[in-house]
Amino acid sequence: MRAKSTIVSIATGLALAASAQAQGVYPPAKYTPDAVAPSTPKTVIRGSISYANPPILHVKDGATVLVETLSHGGLTNDPVKFFGEAGIPAKDVLPDVVAMSKAGLSSGAGFGGHYLTGPIYIEGAEPGDMLEVRILKVTPRTYYGVNNVGPGGVAADVLKERTAKVIRFDVKRGVQLLAPGVEPVMRPFMGIMAVAPPPDVGKVSSGPPGAFGGNMDFRRLTAGSTLYLPVFNKGALFVTGDSHAGQGDGEISGNANESSMAPLLQFIVHKGEGKAMQYPWAEDASNYYVLGMDEDLGKAASVAAVQTLHWLHDHKGLSLEDAYHLSSIGVDFAISEAVDKNLTIYATIPKAYFKTKTPYWTKAK
Repeated sequence: MRAKSTIVSIATGLALAASAQAQGVYPPAKYTPDAVAPSTPKTVIRGSISYANPPILHVKDGATVLVETLSHGGLTNDPVKFFGEAGIPAKDVLPDVVAMSKAGLSSGAGFGGHYLTGPIYIEGAEPGDMLEVRILKVTPRTYYGVNNVGPGGVAADVLKERTAKVIRFDVKRGVQLLAPGVEPVMRPFMGIMAVAPPPDVGKVSSGPPGAFGGNMDFRRLTAGSTLYLPVFNKGALFVTGDSHAGQGDGEISGNANESSMAPLLQFIVHKGEGKAMQYPWAEDASNYYVLGMDEDLGKAASVAAVQTLHWLHDHKGLSLEDAYHLSSIGVDFAISEAVDKNLTIYATIPKAYFKTKTPYWTKAK
């Protein structure tokens, strides 16, 4: 049986999603999923992404899946004690978190610490295709999360000790209760969404993002947005995790408000459209987003710029010269995250710039 607070959070998440629809953020969606991917020791992988991981679920092209995910924030050997010291009663600690702590999953040397649910096999997806992931909603499973600060991150030398802060939410008002009188808005999203990388790449850490997606920490991927990923393996083998209640561009401490979430996702396969993709891209009702990555932040900016020029040329029919003009006078470039080895810069391209409008989420699969 789920904890009472979790039920309240899910109900509030549904209300927030309904409010978003009413505001025209995205069209009404079917909220009864075709399948559920639970977060158990048998369905969760820690710290790595690989084509060799057996699927936990097979779904059809166009299916909606409710994915239960677990945050690594506070998932210690004794999460009940950890959260209890912050005033969270034992009944409000997810049973899945307790079960995972007892399972003792290890990522192994050189791999990440994230807990990822999956892989999910999407029927019909093959190498060279593009996987469209529609984020229908992202529902908090708890009313709290964890943020760590200290040595490391972008401001590496400001603090001498690393500490963890449990940050509660007021889910009805959609804010994070950071400190008295300080309430940053909640922006629930999945820090990691990925397909399995190519077989010749093998098993990769969940830490650095790449062409397969992964730990992009791209805060724009909230409910109502869409992520596009190139497919490298049969079935795509999608995984997700590293869920966040809120994050600023950059994620400068090395983590966000790490909190367990249950995203409702729809998977749509586009045959042959992933062959030329070098990196994921995304969109929502208002903007297109083009991503670029590199271990050097300056080079990541250059990669994002080049990707944007070619995206505008390929998707909007601009000459490369006009694409460069537009990118300089009207496209914003920002840091998605600056802490995960392969750093990510993204371009925001407003859809309002284009007289020819492309319908968004209006055609049923």
